[in-house]
Amino acid sequence: MAERLYFREFIDCLVSVTVVMLLFSPTLSYASNQTDKENILGLWLTKKKDVVVQIQYCEGKTLCGYVTWISPEERSEKNATLCGKKVLWDARLADDQPIRWVNGILYKADEDKYYSANLQLIDVNTLALRAYVGVPLLGKTKKLTRTSEKTHPPCIILNKS
Repeated sequence: MAERLYFREFIDCLVSVTVVMLLFSPTLSYASNQTDKENILGLWLTKKKDVVVQIQYCEGKTLCGYVTWISPEERSEKNATLCGKKVLWDARLADDQPIRWVNGILYKADEDKYYSANLQLIDVNTLALRAYVGVPLLGKTKKLTRTSEKTHPPCIILNKS
């Protein structure tokens, strides 16, 4: 008889915990979604360590990216107007995941070409950027690393278009 009583208390406790989790999980996931989508904002260094792009909100809820630092090796007359250039725009938060931004447009200055772009936070300091034409499956993914103005001070903006 005592075993049944303990089992019943265990089940009651389990049900109570489940109800509390169900009540609070939408709130908790919303809070983490707000934090996650903000984590993409900031300064990101390319894999080649030649350019830093500042990702920020623009025009409502879309993301834009501007070149804010160019490595000394890449600074030239040809790249003089690259500082401040918009190289990413129109990326929108994916409906299903707060760490994915989709349907953006990426300008690759070294190729003078435009690509579709998806972004995904791997962790707080790593961003995957997938550039593609047509189908994401056929694209390439590059990993960017979070950086700061302390290590990569802003360049002088000559052109911001």
